[in-house]
Amino acid sequence: MKKAITRSLLHYIAVFGIVALISSFSSVYAAEKTFTLKMTNFLPVQHLLSQAMEQWGKDLEKATNGRVRVKFYHAATLAPAVQQYDAVVRGIADVGNHVMGYTVNRFPLCEVLDLPVGIPNGVTASKMMNEFYNKFKPKELNDVKVLWLHGQGAGYVCLRNKPVQKLEDLAKLKLRTYGGNAKFVQALGGAPVAMPMTDVYDALSRGMVDGLLSGFEGLEGWRTGEHIKYITENRWTAYTATMMIVMNKRVWNSMPEDLQKIVDKVSAEQPEKFGKAWDAAEASAKSFLEKRGVKLTPLTKAEEQRWVDKGAKPLYEDYVKRMKEQQLPGEESLKFVLDYLKVYKK
Repeated sequence: MKKAITRSLLHYIAVFGIVALISSFSSVYAAEKTFTLKMTNFLPVQHLLSQAMEQWGKDLEKATNGRVRVKFYHAATLAPAVQQYDAVVRGIADVGNHVMGYTVNRFPLCEVLDLPVGIPNGVTASKMMNEFYNKFKPKELNDVKVLWLHGQGAGYVCLRNKPVQKLEDLAKLKLRTYGGNAKFVQALGGAPVAMPMTDVYDALSRGMVDGLLSGFEGLEGWRTGEHIKYITENRWTAYTATMMIVMNKRVWNSMPEDLQKIVDKVSAEQPEKFGKAWDAAEASAKSFLEKRGVKLTPLTKAEEQRWVDKGAKPLYEDYVKRMKEQQLPGEESLKFVLDYLKVYKK
């Protein structure tokens, strides 16, 4: 009997030891496992933001001692621009760069970031977006791991051959817009025209549209500035295009905790870096436009307020109303954004 108990005890110890050894090997394997992340990006490889993404990949590889690498698929080679987010959710890509406005109604609470709230530059836009995300943690983004958000500098009213100095000058002008900006143009008395950015150059050259809402960078990058003569700097109602760098949730959860911490740390540095990249692109594009003789017209403070009252405020009220219907903190979200940008409207 005693021998049987001894044998059972030894058997138990042996089994326990094997399990412990396997667990130890598994832990070591998990800790040392390497990841090669496929990142989809709709921007061309030569774009300053594509270069910023490449630098993020290099920084990540260095910080993880090669355990995390990023393989880039620029110029929408892995997924079309409008499907960047879904490509990440479905696992076609591990990481993606998505323009929020390309999927209207998909991210309701975050829509406040694209409203005409008076964006001054890319750094401010990008920092504000991330502070917004960290404060409100929108549930609409729960199906991915959000790494960071970023956005371009001020988007203005850009005209083909007619200057706009006051609201009345906008009457019936056909302006290319997308997402929530269409309601803004309509509220101001213009005629919004929806079309892919790839079609805008030809539409301007043929006079199918009178202009568009755009940042300086877009006018150079898409060459649409070749057909623009006037830009109205509506600073108090300038918009941005919110973009999000997101990771597939399954891939994120498969990473050991030490790698997750490094990814978070390196990603937390990106909003300012990307904001600066956007601002560098804007400065380059502004120089390009000035050399072409494009005239920039700032609005008076009185006129700025008219644009806010007639164009922006109805959109703010509509946003708060829709969020209330969805039991989302729209009023608090809007207040956060407007308070954040208040200093730039003096």
